[in-house]
Amino acid sequence: MKMRKKAAFLLAGIAMAGLIGCGNVKQPEKSTSVEGLRELGKITVVSREEGSGTRGTFAQLLDFQSKEEGRADLTTEDAIITESSEGVIDLVESDSAGIGYLSMGTRNLDKVKVLSVNGISADVNDSKYPLTRGFYLAYSGKLSELEQDFMIYIHGAGQEIVGKSYAQIAKSSTFLSNQAKGTIVIGGSSSVYPLIKELAENYMKINPNAEITVKQSDSTDGLTGAMNGTYDLGMSSRELKDYEKELLDY
Repeated sequence: MKMRKKAAFLLAGIAMAGLIGCGNVKQPEKSTSVEGLRELGKITVVSREEGSGTRGTFAQLLDFQSKEEGRADLTTEDAIITESSEGVIDLVESDSAGIGYLSMGTRNLDKVKVLSVNGISADVNDSKYPLTRGFYLAYSGKLSELEQDFMIYIHGAGQEIVGKSYAQIAKSSTFLSNQAKGTIVIGGSSSVYPLIKELAENYMKINPNAEITVKQSDSTDGLTGAMNGTYDLGMSSRELKDYEKELLDY
């Protein structure tokens, strides 16, 4: 069994821009009236694609995962599917009856009328904030000198950037780069993308010998890409599945 190098470098809250619509979901014993919701009329549900870590974690935490073969969760079949957080924002913004869900750290969140927001917590087990999750960078094999330097930056000086929108796992500290040369290709979760892109841009200012490319898709693509070599580092906003843990360090 491989030794695991834990790199769960931040915790993020999931913000709900409106309410998620789904079928056959256990209803709560008590319901809360949301001002203005009735006036929306027929609600347009906007959801992420099935490979999205945000969608998977949202379904898991709200207990509407599906036991049916070939179906990830019980999201209504009428939902409009989009493959990015920005797509959720654009679709909800353009439809007065549109609702969806987003990661708390999503940029341009102020464009959407948020009816319900669950805050972030540094303790994923804190029952006060049930909608929390970890963000991961996963990789296969041994990190290069440059990749190691970038990871050290994230866990040190980069935590100042993390703390702007997320819960830090450590205090920001002084960072002295080894000035390693090379390239890093990172891909995966669109929820993690804005943060990693900002971290990469700031790291490259410190180490101009580095060239880091960050591409957004979804968590499943990021982890698959890390396994098959498409990406040096794969971004995921969901927990790794058992087979992914066996093939990747994270």
